[in-house]
Amino acid sequence: MAVEVSVIATSSLGDRSYLASDGQVAIVVDPQRDIDRIMYLAGEKGVRVTHVVETHIHNDYVSGGLELARVTGARYLVAAADEVGFDRVPVCDGDQVAVSDGVRLRVIGTPGHTFHHLSYVLDEATDGGWRPAGVFTGGSLLFGTTGRTDLLGERHAHELAHHQHASARR
Repeated sequence: MAVEVSVIATSSLGDRSYLASDGQVAIVVDPQRDIDRIMYLAGEKGVRVTHVVETHIHNDYVSGGLELARVTGARYLVAAADEVGFDRVPVCDGDQVAVSDGVRLRVIGTPGHTFHHLSYVLDEATDGGWRPAGVFTGGSLLFGTTGRTDLLGERHAHELAHHQHASARR
């Protein structure tokens, strides 16, 4: 079965979370604090959430990632370079994470919106190997623009803008 991606938008905040599924298991990307919509959608699709991933530790909203991972028993992927006070699976640029026999994630470092920002390429298995089905870029690449670089304060904005430019060209 082909990978299906559902968007969970929170228009009042301008944020989007994603549920990507192969029909049996699901990955949730950048979940909002209110995980009820995600749980409802996973139940409606009859899939089990096995992986919760954060593109970055969010300065611009409160994540529901830790709670969703706790409730579902999912693996919680967070940038290895981010210092956090909770258990997680640390990931960094170049890592590959097997989700199921037919789905994997490839981790790409895309600093700019934050210093340790990550993007995740969603690969699906084909008869000839793996092919990219999409990419989750979080706050790095947006529709028609790139993400803000000033969320960590003005003193970091210039450096982050340079990182953002390099990340957008990857």
